[in-house]
Amino acid sequence: MTLWQALHWREPLWLLLALFPLLLAAWGYFQQRHQAQTYADLHLLPWVQITASQHGWCKWLSPQTLWAIAWLLFAISLAGPRIPQTQPDDLRPAQFDVLVVLDISRSMQATDLAPNRLQRAALELHEFLSLAQGSRVGIVVYGARPHLFVPLTNDANAVRFYLQHLETLVLPTLGTDHAAALGFAQQELAARKQTLPAAVLWITDGDIPADQHAALQTRVQALQAAGIPLYSLGVGTEDGEAIPLPGGKWLEHDGQAVRSRLDSALLQSLSTQAGGAYSAVKDDASDWQTLYTNGIAQVFPATASNAQQWRELYVWTLLLGMVCVWLAVWMRHDEN
Repeated sequence: MTLWQALHWREPLWLLLALFPLLLAAWGYFQQRHQAQTYADLHLLPWVQITASQHGWCKWLSPQTLWAIAWLLFAISLAGPRIPQTQPDDLRPAQFDVLVVLDISRSMQATDLAPNRLQRAALELHEFLSLAQGSRVGIVVYGARPHLFVPLTNDANAVRFYLQHLETLVLPTLGTDHAAALGFAQQELAARKQTLPAAVLWITDGDIPADQHAALQTRVQALQAAGIPLYSLGVGTEDGEAIPLPGGKWLEHDGQAVRSRLDSALLQSLSTQAGGAYSAVKDDASDWQTLYTNGIAQVFPATASNAQQWRELYVWTLLLGMVCVWLAVWMRHDEN
């Protein structure tokens, strides 16, 4: 494709200004011809007309001609000549919201993952934020009741700031209600003003009492009906660990230490039902490979940018026009 075939005009109507010098020249020619005919008959005109003494390029490159060329170039600049730029790999990052539902109940203080489950969850969230750049992320924390800890925001540094205070966060109630937390997250997503696609990232130790399984099934079905996939990160081990209490004691039941265990099978089942995925915390990056790279990022992929990129050419015609103006002024000054 030649340059002329690829050429586009941003405001083509400005090209009509280029006709002005031609109209002015035509009007001057006929005006001069009319004056000459009133002065002498046509067959006598060659005898009375004075021929210009200039020769070569000076005969054609008069100040008037330079002004006309400058006008033409300025009209072309205003019309905005440009050619398209090919960018086949230009992708626009996907825009979506991820609301993290973070379990901070007492069992998250267990130390089967160093330094403990809650601090490990915070470290995992830092890794997640580095992956989910450009997306809005919010955090809901919960024990017996859910609370909005960080509203949805594009500011990852703000989320990191709040995560520094996670360990010192004290909820007013004891216990754990996982279903209520997921329901609260769904309500928060439904109340958004921006209707971006969304996902719920549930981070929990998976220590879920049997009497909450039915409520969780109902909540997962609601998420599925709303088109909100559920991704779960299990923070704990299936061997479990005793739950520590302040003062160096352990949470006990009937004189025995209560042991909190990760129920991976249940989390896997719930996540799959809601169109998401599950992974336990891993020491390598395979957990986020499952949840984000092969999960969330695949559900909300980057899209091809529809914005055409252009190479603007008006600057060249504008510079040439300015050179013509300078030459016209210089020649006029030289004649004087």
